[in-house]
Order: sequence, then structure tokens, then C-alpha cells
Amino acid sequence: MIAKIRHLATHTERYDTEFKFYQTIFGMKQITTGLVDDTGKSNPDRGHISDGVIGMALLAKRAGSSQGIDHFGFEVDDVKEAVERLNRYYPDLLHTRALTYVPFAGVRAQDPAGTQFDLSQKGQDNVREGYAADGWDQPCWLNHIALRARKPEEVAEFYTKVLELKGVEEAGEEGSITLTDGKVRLIIRRCHNGYYRSLRQGFDHVGFKVDSVAQTKRGLDQ
Repeated sequence: MIAKIRHLATHTERYDTEFKFYQTIFGMKQITTGLVDDTGKSNPDRGHISDGVIGMALLAKRAGSSQGIDHFGFEVDDVKEAVERLNRYYPDLLHTRALTYVPFAGVRAQDPAGTQFDLSQKGQDNVREGYAADGWDQPCWLNHIALRARKPEEVAEFYTKVLELKGVEEAGEEGSITLTDGKVRLIIRRCHNGYYRSLRQGFDHVGFKVDSVAQTKRGLDQ
């Protein structure tokens, strides 16, 4: 099973501001069109953006949804096989077909901590535009996604068993586990009661590799 982290989606009430932020600071570029806007209609001027590896959807926040990261996604060589592994090893976890009009996902699923992720495969009917093309290399790129889990070992086992991510030995927060798809890392941090933000399972943060932290800080200040 070849699985690569290729997607990230956030909810925002400020699409234009966030688009400019990621474009200006990290050099991300638009790769799709027709993203649904605040009115609920497909907008030809809005789309997913990318660092050449990860496609990011800046989704319009709806009533009842939280701002911030909503889900992430994997491109696999065989979605059917991935779903069969989910059913075989984790029959109690939920998964469903994704919406047909989105340009990446084929299936939406959840891990043992309830974090949601997409499964996609090149050649699917809905995969289009930048997601169907080869990516590119650039100096700034999204190099890790961090999750929180009460039992990081169980979540790590899930991603290694179902999607064959590999473990990485690296210094980090005590109790955290790092996996990789060969380029992008998935960091699973343990929940604890040292600080209220560390209580909740799910997405914690994302991280970018940049050429110069000092230069990036100057860009932020400007």
C-alpha cells in the first residue's frame, strides 16, 4: 500500500485573508477552481491551494462548525484495498463515500481518536485539476501535521497497519510518536492535563519547512 499525505482542509470565515497569507508567506499557489463560497455556491475564483505536495482547502465556515483544521487526506494506490483494511482491522470505525463534487476525496474515514481523513486515488472520476497533475518543489512546504490522542500508540498502529506509514525516531514531546510517508511527517502527541489545549483529541497544528526562519518572521512582520 502506497499512501501519501496530499490534502489538508480548514474552515475559515476569511478566505481572501488566509489565501493571501499562505500565498505571501509560504508561496502556495491555487490548483483548483469552483470552491464553494460563503453563499453556498461554486465560485470560479476560489480554489484549493498547494505547496507542490499538499493541497489545502480553505473551506467556508458554516454555522455550527469550528474554525481551524477539519480533516486531512491521503492519496493511495488502491482506495478499495484501504477500505478493506479498515473493515478487516477496525470494523467499529466509520467511513463513507465523499461528496462527488470535491476535487480530491473518494472516501471519508476516521481514526481511533475520531480524527477524520480522506482517501483518494488518481484516476477517480472526481479527482481533477491540480490533484490530477504532478506537483513541484519549492523552498517552503508543509512538512508535518500534528494530532493529539489519549493513546498515541493505538493511533500510530492504525496508520501503520492500514496505510503503512513508517515510524521515525526523533526528539520530541514525551510520549509523542512520529510517522512518515517518506516526505511529510504525521506527529501524534499525547493528550495531558498540563494545559487546556492539550486535553482535546484531534488536530493540534501544522508545520512548514522554510529556507530561513528569520526571513519568514520578517515577512510576517511586513
